[in-house]
Amino acid sequence: MLKQMIKIIRLLGLRRAAAMKKHHEEGLKYIRGYAATTCWWILDVNGVIDRLEQAGSISIKELIKNKGWRPDILDAVLEYLDGIGLISLDGDVFSLTDSGRVLAAEPRGLFELTYAYEPCFANLEALLTGEKVFGRDIRRRITWVGVGSGRLCEQLPYPIMRRMVLDHGRRGVLDLGCGDMALPIGLCRMNDNIRCHGIDFDPDMIAFNHQQLAKQDFNGRLSCSQADMFTLENLPDNLPDFDCITACDTFHEYLQESERIVALLKTLQRRWPNAMFVIGEFCLQNPVWLRRHPTASLEHHLFHQLSRQQIGSAQQWRDIFRQADLKIAEENVFDMIGHGYFALKSA
Repeated sequence: MLKQMIKIIRLLGLRRAAAMKKHHEEGLKYIRGYAATTCWWILDVNGVIDRLEQAGSISIKELIKNKGWRPDILDAVLEYLDGIGLISLDGDVFSLTDSGRVLAAEPRGLFELTYAYEPCFANLEALLTGEKVFGRDIRRRITWVGVGSGRLCEQLPYPIMRRMVLDHGRRGVLDLGCGDMALPIGLCRMNDNIRCHGIDFDPDMIAFNHQQLAKQDFNGRLSCSQADMFTLENLPDNLPDFDCITACDTFHEYLQESERIVALLKTLQRRWPNAMFVIGEFCLQNPVWLRRHPTASLEHHLFHQLSRQQIGSAQQWRDIFRQADLKIAEENVFDMIGHGYFALKSA
């Protein structure tokens, strides 16, 4: 190996060889990020990561048999992930390395949310030329929006919102745009006196949730149904009298028509006049700050811009709440992560 390195240096010169190595490594971190993410998705979205966390290791032959996957393609994926240190191959079995276990924990939601928006990137040129339009020709993988967002929100948004709900003594919760129901699930775990119902417009998301409820519905205290929050049709008859209405990262998708959000909030107040609103929403961050601190908000802003969604400033949300005749009982805005939390009561 040393002889080969010396030969390369003699051919190119030390400065040129060192520069090539540096530039190659700079490009490789982006290429590897794409390749690694794509290969990691295969394991994640097909339940392999879950099985690895539960069982510790998996037989490759068994995986091929159960999934019907081509051995040569699976071997290529596993050899690559072994090469970059995310899994460890040992004969017929493989397991997660320490680095793999890290990615399978808290950052996992980043991969799942990116997978949800992957159709935007796969069709980026068509979006640029106008050949395709998001919403008409391209859609997010909505179940993975719910799963990825739910996992990420467990880091800060949901704990803050649950504390708001409990601190204000609320017991009957209606969660708008419930996604994978992670917010109400946590509430039901924390307090045996809480009853929660989630609604989501997407039938695939609700089908996913019904599968979860079949395993655990907290003795009937947790339920969900498909419904449009702007009409609230199809709500079950046996629901409690809600004294709290929650929504996390739900309203910004309609920010282009903010008057709809205002009208919705007023309608909800008329239907449940004693209910408190606990709302978590993205708050626009300063681009100059983001250039200095390139957090995951950069990718998040990109996802939203490609999918024709807006992010409002904290002041925009305050103005919307005021227009809806709501007063702020409690507020927590975190500029560094671009998120705000508001407990609201009728003015």
